[in-house]
Amino acid sequence: MRRLAACLAMISPCLAESVADDVPIGIEVVTGYRTEYVHRGFKLASDLIDVQLEAEIALSDEWILNLGGFYGTGTGSGDFSEASTFFDLRYDTDHWTAGFATTWRDYQDSFFADGFDLSPSFTWHLTDDWDLGTAIAYDTGDGGWYGNLEASWSKPIGESSFLSVKGGSSWTEDYYGSSGWNDLYARIAWTYAFNKSVAVTPFAGTSIPMGSSPERNRLFAGLWFEVTF
Repeated sequence: MRRLAACLAMISPCLAESVADDVPIGIEVVTGYRTEYVHRGFKLASDLIDVQLEAEIALSDEWILNLGGFYGTGTGSGDFSEASTFFDLRYDTDHWTAGFATTWRDYQDSFFADGFDLSPSFTWHLTDDWDLGTAIAYDTGDGGWYGNLEASWSKPIGESSFLSVKGGSSWTEDYYGSSGWNDLYARIAWTYAFNKSVAVTPFAGTSIPMGSSPERNRLFAGLWFEVTF
């Protein structure tokens, strides 16, 4: 919900007005494909197909609740799959956003372990185009810690699309064999909105391991198809 609703409000005044007039409950369905599933610098699967259902509830002008579920399955070698449910409470202002996300993940045919992921986060809205954010997460499945610092930029391109870029770095403590500086990562995406409810987003990204990571360089691409109600 956050990705498509934000882009619709950004790229066109008439679409922004439509979003603002909606009821304070929205539902987004996202399905997609990616050539590699890279999560926090770790490759979990090749040729992943996934679907996510998310509801966003505006509890007040500042408090926002997101909850939903995700399922992804690998179509390459192996029988990898991931099923998760999440609960994300955020306090959102014009200048900053603070949140706390709780996610339960269940894996099949993966070295990642089932468990809860607990993650507080904070984002500064530096300008209309630039954000700077940081987060830390504790994974009860592995018993390890993950943290990151990232910058993101987005810009409308005409009335129906926008470009977004994000990049950052992560560090770990006893997180699936990694302790220390984990990786550098980046992703570029272009979103085209057909109307106020339907959009498509091709994207490409990379993860470059640092000294503590057991991984190798990763380069991936994919496509999301997004529908809001």
